[in-house]
Amino acid sequence: MVEFKGLAGVFYGMSEWVMRFSGVNLLWFVLSLPFFILFVTVEMSSATGLVFFGLAGWLFASFLFFPATAAVFSITRDWIVEEDYSSIMKKYFTHLKADYRENAKMGAIFAAVWLVWYYAYFYLYTEQSSAALMFLVIGIALYIYTVNFLLISSHYRMNAAAKMKNAFFLSAGRPLTGLFIAAVSAVLIWLSTTQLQLLFPLLTCSLTAFLSFSAFYRTTQKITEKAVSDDAG
Repeated sequence: MVEFKGLAGVFYGMSEWVMRFSGVNLLWFVLSLPFFILFVTVEMSSATGLVFFGLAGWLFASFLFFPATAAVFSITRDWIVEEDYSSIMKKYFTHLKADYRENAKMGAIFAAVWLVWYYAYFYLYTEQSSAALMFLVIGIALYIYTVNFLLISSHYRMNAAAKMKNAFFLSAGRPLTGLFIAAVSAVLIWLSTTQLQLLFPLLTCSLTAFLSFSAFYRTTQKITEKAVSDDAG
């Protein structure tokens, strides 16, 4: 295998990472496409549209979007922790298949919670209620909790109740990490929906997962080092 050095090596390394991010993100986008289509095709101004969006959104989020997203977090975990850069497609579908049943179950719970939040915020926003701001803050906290759950799921083997409990402790105990995750996600979503739409199918989810897991992994390492230091003392 040819080894590139200097500036050529830098560009080659960057191109490899772009291919990894875009490859995983594209798989995620294709699998989640039915869920995304709902947002641009369903008319939400009627009761029928609201009901249809709720039922279809719950089904697609539970059985497609959430498992597909969890697989992205698992593969970025492999890159960071194990430095495993083997076949992207094979690795992605291995994670998707291995954890599908558990992720679909948790996806059903998270989808239901997110739908309740979405309908409440949608109603308050259209009514121009001051409570809409409070629900927006709740949505940010819920987003941080959801991402922390996915991070824990990708890194640790424990039952669902333990994952949910630890996701809560992580969200409450490490607010700066949560705010970093929320800020990174907000910037990427804003860019990919208003400025550079190609980012959404090619980079948004995989880059969000990678940066989030990097922050999460540093946090867990610090916690482990502190625990070891306290035991030694």
